[in-house]
Amino acid sequence: METYLLIKYLKCSTTPDEEAMVKEWLANDPDGSHAKQYSDAHFLYEGMVIHSGNVQEPAHAPRKKKRLIKTAVMAAASVAAAVILVAGAGFLSRNYTMDRLSAKMETVYVPAGKSMQLTLEDGTCLWLNSGTEIEYPVVFSRKSRNVRVRSGEVLFDVAKDVRRPFNVDTYASTISVLGTRFNVSVDESGHEFSAALLRGSIKVASNLRSGEEYTLRPNQMVKLKDEHLYVEQIDDPGAIECWTEGLIDVTDVPFDRLMKKFELAYDVRIIIERDTLPQIRYTRGKVRISEGVEHALSMLALVADFSYDYDRQTNTIVIR
Repeated sequence: METYLLIKYLKCSTTPDEEAMVKEWLANDPDGSHAKQYSDAHFLYEGMVIHSGNVQEPAHAPRKKKRLIKTAVMAAASVAAAVILVAGAGFLSRNYTMDRLSAKMETVYVPAGKSMQLTLEDGTCLWLNSGTEIEYPVVFSRKSRNVRVRSGEVLFDVAKDVRRPFNVDTYASTISVLGTRFNVSVDESGHEFSAALLRGSIKVASNLRSGEEYTLRPNQMVKLKDEHLYVEQIDDPGAIECWTEGLIDVTDVPFDRLMKKFELAYDVRIIIERDTLPQIRYTRGKVRISEGVEHALSMLALVADFSYDYDRQTNTIVIR
């Protein structure tokens, strides 16, 4: 931002378009550099105001010093009052702009077969898995940082800010943190929810059962079962975030749930035409998404009792 425009803003001489530009610039300040430049311009403006006054010399020399001091004090007091008013107006205007922008929500949806990384305005990093939908404000408010995960899976690496707690809202719970790394998986239609803590600390409060709340330690996760939250230990922390490296963990995942993961990761439709679900005999294992869905299914078929047909024209796989 040009310094002359900031000084015009402090003098209240900007056009409506210029004023809107400065307000938006002040509100969009992820690293504090805008606030510092504004403060520097304010200091420069104050100096300009103080030194722009004309001090009249008195007629009698012996009284010159006393009257000059008195005039300077009065001028400084007037300038100080004016600066306080201008600064206060700028501060209130900036707060109003931040509050207005924090109420404006952005929605991001990641289609099947894709994934993405997103950095929020406070420096928090998000990794979004296939089929994920989240909402977040353009600018976080002055009191808190709130994000909503509507569906899918998100890995959060939250930037620490003790003045503004970070909250993740889902249909099943609200997760509160200051600065930490954790994974959230949400599937409201399937009544599924989990939050796994990798670093720091999180508090998970149920939105379905009043008073149900847990504070997790690293390598713990909370899951939803029959609308109740329960805590369990994470045996393999690397399996929690392996999807950010293009891998799907198949350890202890029910076959139908695993096929849902395949549908999102490979952007295919999978139909299970069996009376019973196949049992996967892997004790621990991962498949690489980049090697394709047929490779993943052929590897699973070696350790499970199923076969499959892949119709490429309809992009449909039938499990038998």
